Amino acid sequence: MAVKASPETIRDMKKQISSTINDIRRISSGIRTGISATEKWDDTQAAQFNMIMQRVARLTEQPIEALNAALPKLEKLALSLEQYNQVKFNS
Repeated sequence: MAVKASPETIRDMKKQISSTINDIRRISSGIRTGISATEKWDDTQAAQFNMIMQRVARLTEQPIEALNAALPKLEKLALSLEQYNQVKFNS
């Protein structure tokens, strides 16, 4: 039974996930900057805007945690594939 994935492919996935994490962090930072810029607004719409944006900013935390948790697992998979690829099977 052959394995059709390569360690390089897995490591490329890790790079893409790391890039996605950075993108989400950048988005979250921009949202938080927007929130702080409107803190002094004292009308009802501003309060609603800030509440919604704080909720959106919090929503970015869980995906970041999940993606960060996947990174070491992907590396472990890549290492396992490297070991598998070094095994010579007799036919």
